[in-house]
Amino acid sequence: MGYEYNRACQHSRPMESRAATNSLERALLLLDLVAQDSDGLTNAEISRRLRIAPSTCSYILRRLEHEGFVSRDKKTGRYQIGLRLIELAYGALRTIGHRPIVEPALHTLVEQTRLTALIGVWVRGRAVVIDKLESPESIKVDVDIGYPLYAHSSALGKLLLAYLPADEFEKFIEEHGLPRRTSRTITSKARLVQELEAVRARGYASANGEEFVGGRAVAAPILDGFGRVCAAISGTGPDIHPIWRSPEEAIRRVKAAAREISRRWVMRAPD
Repeated sequence: MGYEYNRACQHSRPMESRAATNSLERALLLLDLVAQDSDGLTNAEISRRLRIAPSTCSYILRRLEHEGFVSRDKKTGRYQIGLRLIELAYGALRTIGHRPIVEPALHTLVEQTRLTALIGVWVRGRAVVIDKLESPESIKVDVDIGYPLYAHSSALGKLLLAYLPADEFEKFIEEHGLPRRTSRTITSKARLVQELEAVRARGYASANGEEFVGGRAVAAPILDGFGRVCAAISGTGPDIHPIWRSPEEAIRRVKAAAREISRRWVMRAPD
């Protein structure tokens, strides 16, 4: 998400040419290989590239899948990086990368609204939470770092969906569908498209009991130095929270937080 991560990726080298001497090293080589292929790889492809027996490769994949480090597409049999590894990666970014940029705005947003503030990014069809600051109120939001929100039913997800290229949006619909989370969830593609058009027009997204019963949120886009949406911030809390009596105030505060983070992001970017 940040510059440090992109720079590190640019200097990474394929690991498949190195010989693996034990199960741990084979698992690490396997993860590195899968991470480099956005379309995923089959067991046969992985075993051939790493020059290990298909049975050994299958065993390692099953263990990694069980722990959430890889995921297998049931239709194609292809393996991709799992959310557990993504959670660990963004946990590291949370500690050393983006925290100084977002922390002041998170604190201001929580102080002003008494909502829980979340930062999310787009990861394989989900809005993954990479930072969080709890509301001081007694009712907490049960969403942890690394939690993958359903994109069509959460404010963070709708915001990030709204700025996807058309082909990625279609891929999202094809792969994930629009499952009903609550009685208020949007399950029609036509209605979702209409909702996302409104998100782009007004500059924020909202969700009212669509992801969690009794939950409500608004989200705004965080822009990188090129003016692209790279993340989103939301204020979320129970629908009985006093701020929802005048949601315009919550919207104004969340959009202000997004602008502040975007400004700091540009200032942090290298020349």
